[in-house]
Amino acid sequence: MSGQQKKFNFIIVLLFAMIVITLAGYFFAQKRSEPEFRNKIERIMFEKKNKAPKYILILPEKNALKPEPKEELPELTEHKKLETLEDFVKAAPLVAKLKESKNHYSLAIIDRPSDFVEKKGDFYLPKISPQGRKPWMEYGHQVNVAPNFYKVAVIFKNTGIDQSTFESMNMALPSEISFSFSPYTLKLKEFISKARKSGHETYMDLLLASKNVLKSDNGPLSMGVTVSAEENLRRLHTALAVDAPVGGMVVADGLIDETAKSQLSNYMAEFKQRGLLMIDATEGTDIDHIKQENLPRKKTDIIISSLYTPEYIQEMLSSAEEIAQNKGQVLIVAIPKPIVITAIKNWVETFSPQLSYEQMKEQNITSIERPFALVPVSNLVVE
Repeated sequence: MSGQQKKFNFIIVLLFAMIVITLAGYFFAQKRSEPEFRNKIERIMFEKKNKAPKYILILPEKNALKPEPKEELPELTEHKKLETLEDFVKAAPLVAKLKESKNHYSLAIIDRPSDFVEKKGDFYLPKISPQGRKPWMEYGHQVNVAPNFYKVAVIFKNTGIDQSTFESMNMALPSEISFSFSPYTLKLKEFISKARKSGHETYMDLLLASKNVLKSDNGPLSMGVTVSAEENLRRLHTALAVDAPVGGMVVADGLIDETAKSQLSNYMAEFKQRGLLMIDATEGTDIDHIKQENLPRKKTDIIISSLYTPEYIQEMLSSAEEIAQNKGQVLIVAIPKPIVITAIKNWVETFSPQLSYEQMKEQNITSIERPFALVPVSNLVVE
């Protein structure tokens, strides 16, 4: 190799070394100028010049602390573990397990008297008697309430759909609790007669159109928002034409638009004409603005028709006590779910017995602990 060639190769090696040293210096200078990152996301954002990355995958740091083991919670011992089907059945709120009420009495009218029946077309409908007696009063039952006691009325709507539930609640609940039957009950006359023999006042459900008419339907006996007034009146008559004493109707919650209000006004005129009681069990006050002079009517204070948990039901019953103490009375409408039936039965059994002054003196009772008196629905209505 000539001297000139060696000189050329030396120059090439020197230039390459200078380039390497320059790049290394630049790299280490950049590293030394980087901020101290607290986590991987800050590093990624720095490298991306604060532009949000499309994806971020976070891996644990090598020196990350291991999570401390969770403290073992003490095992709950308040409730027995349900290990077998027998345990579950024992713990479930089955109405069939409820004991028979000790204060049952039969109502005076079990079968519908002919004086209170009017034939209209194919229907035999309730009417005011020639003597002016009204079904809601004649079919009801008045009870005496001691002074300083607050009246509590309970009515179960949608009764009769489940036969076994009806049989059990009819036996277990006190006579003062009233029943309102679904118009779709198969053994309607039989159930109403049984209820009245056990002392329960009897009513019928009035079904409004569903609030979500496009997705659900309350059936062919509910008020229709797209049918004529004549058809709605036929549906009302069908529900009322049961061959048994019915004191009125419980208006269940549903759609209350201007059309429904107009139809309800017709219904209320029909109730007044036939001497029937109307119980408003709807949410809100929409029906309150529909006036009908001299119509016996009552607005519900407490409605238990959703969220069937023991805590919620107890909250509702506590609210009922407050209302009774403030107003002197309270009306509760409930759906006959086993848990609701059981809760209400247990609740009313806590009411203090109604004693006369002489009895309280004899038993050395100076104060009334639970001054609530269970009464039928008709006892809260003044026409």
